Amino acid sequence: MPHSLFERVRKVSDEVMDPRFRVVRDEHVHQATRRLMDETFAAFHGADRSFVREFQTGGFSPRVLELALFAAFQEQGHVLERTGGAPDFLIGGLHPVAVEATTSNPAQSAFAAGLELTPQDPHPPVPEDLEDAEAEFVLQCAKALRRKLEKRDAQGRSYWQQPHVEGRPFVIALESFHHLSALFHTVGPLASYLYGRRDVAARDGHGVLVLTSEEITEHRHGDTVIPSGLFARPEAAHLSAVVFSNSATVAKFHRMGTERGYGPDDVALLRYGTLPDPDPNADRPVERVYVVSDYSPEEHETFSEGFHVLHNPWARVPVPDGVFSGMTEHRLQGDGLVLTTAERPDFFASHTAVLHAPHARAAARVYAARYLAASRAST
Repeated sequence: MPHSLFERVRKVSDEVMDPRFRVVRDEHVHQATRRLMDETFAAFHGADRSFVREFQTGGFSPRVLELALFAAFQEQGHVLERTGGAPDFLIGGLHPVAVEATTSNPAQSAFAAGLELTPQDPHPPVPEDLEDAEAEFVLQCAKALRRKLEKRDAQGRSYWQQPHVEGRPFVIALESFHHLSALFHTVGPLASYLYGRRDVAARDGHGVLVLTSEEITEHRHGDTVIPSGLFARPEAAHLSAVVFSNSATVAKFHRMGTERGYGPDDVALLRYGTLPDPDPNADRPVERVYVVSDYSPEEHETFSEGFHVLHNPWARVPVPDGVFSGMTEHRLQGDGLVLTTAERPDFFASHTAVLHAPHARAAARVYAARYLAASRAST
């Protein structure tokens, strides 16, 4: 086994090496990223040589997701009976859970053409056609989930029929990488697909925001039509929950490594994005910007942040409350609305800008002030 994720595995040539891996391995600005990833990998005892090979080649994004999940389970205090194999994680203790990780991925032709973002690229673009991109996002998420629900081993057994899984809640963790702008999409459209419900916002005669819910029967993208409400369908009876993230990426390891002081002095990170507004009458998110590490340790980012647990109300084996502490949780209520609970506000989506200069942090603070001034002027 390599001692580092960045130690080249034999037979991984430059021709098959993922360009994103190469950037993280070679660039000075990713010193903090490399150190935190290697610290996580050192404790990830289920990872094998194939994990490292995939991390360095075509499986870069899925392996980053698995690293972030592993770190989140560790910080939550879980005892992992097993990592690797099928499913990817077996959580032990009082509330054992089985978790399988998956991603939506671009076509191989897109990867070969170099159409995937590298960690140095501009943030994922806002789709030109938001409605079409959201429909594709739902379809790709649905395909990724159904692949796992339909998968059988050589004996014809599903994940939940495995002897070491039977009787435990079965959870699929999901992140989307099928398109350059896939990480732009938040948990909302996925929740609509899973629950078969859509929130409808309106204001009453006094201007108070009122939310109701309406049923969705199907989702369309181009000529493809799929039924909505996966959780309520018989084939999902053993799917206890879906854990979704659009931020289990290189940027998370970069930010958290920087918070721990692993980065060089001439590199600073600026994070900006949108958060939920706590005002129940608000219909727009709150914009936030900050310089990474310009705050107390109590405010440091956690690995659990950015993960959303969507509980299946019809699951045969539900996930008990509090198992995934620190993650944002979503539960369908009797009125058709989804109740969301979070220990800390969670970004809908964000971008992390990297500044490399002799006085990088001072420059980042200037940019942060300009961003806040511009956002206030536009409201």
